[in-house]
Amino acid sequence: MTSKLSFLKLPTKLPSKKVLTFFGACAVISGLAYRDNVLSKERKKLVEQKVAHIALEPMAVHELPRKVTVYLAPPLGDGIHKTRVHFREYVKPVLVAAAMEYELVEGTQPGQLRSKVRDAIIEKRKAAKASTSIESNTSQEPHLSNTTVGDGAIVIGRVSFVEYLQGLNEGCASSLTDSQEIISNEKDMKTNDDNNDLMPSTEDIMSDSLSSSQVVKQDEFSVPELEPVGYIRFYNRIGWIYLPLRIYHAFNSYLTFDTAGEDTVNVALKNSREFTQDDLNLGIDEEKFFKGTLEDPELDHRILMKITLDAL
Repeated sequence: MTSKLSFLKLPTKLPSKKVLTFFGACAVISGLAYRDNVLSKERKKLVEQKVAHIALEPMAVHELPRKVTVYLAPPLGDGIHKTRVHFREYVKPVLVAAAMEYELVEGTQPGQLRSKVRDAIIEKRKAAKASTSIESNTSQEPHLSNTTVGDGAIVIGRVSFVEYLQGLNEGCASSLTDSQEIISNEKDMKTNDDNNDLMPSTEDIMSDSLSSSQVVKQDEFSVPELEPVGYIRFYNRIGWIYLPLRIYHAFNSYLTFDTAGEDTVNVALKNSREFTQDDLNLGIDEEKFFKGTLEDPELDHRILMKITLDAL
């Protein structure tokens, strides 16, 4: 009988310290990850409940859901994939809970988002100028403007914020003259010139015309209708010096819903206020994690008077 139950006997010797340390570390890490996962779901549910009533509001037959434009730029010294993950994890759930549509505008390289914002502002100014001239030249009922103002803009991170403001500034001050027209006009003038030896190259004409089309002309300065801007904080902690801080936030990612989630709630609830000069420093505390320097944004006071910020 004893021989049959011998396999049930437990070993009297404890595992080694290395084995206990290994399984103890695994248990602690698993417990911290599970805790963060549970708390993240709770915080996510809380911020979604704050905007869930918006999705239940009735809409008219021809009314469309609110649509915001989300601007993403890569942090200094890193790729844009982290900004995308930040949007997907902490911003998108709030927009979905509020039944809001969104459009992503990305700049994968430094300065690319700035150019896209500038070009969009120039197009708005051209459309507004065209609609104004049509209304002034017709004796019929005033036409509706072709320019549409969005329901809001969401800018994620300090880098995106600076490039967005720079694009606004350049777009409102840039010349509305089409660069292609300048190129064709200059080519025609140079073709009629008999002295071919003094004719500049095509590359020189292209570079000179493109630069002249973006010259800041104060007499052409105009500010179109601007959508309210919502700023989402994004701390991209990189580098070995911030490794302990990265580990801490990796197991406490639920705290990000208190920053990014609440910032998105302000956009959904339209908690708008006037944009002030101090708001140019939004996210300046993020710069200590940058690998490189970021120039300070400048905003013309005429733009400052027409822009609003979604924040408490």
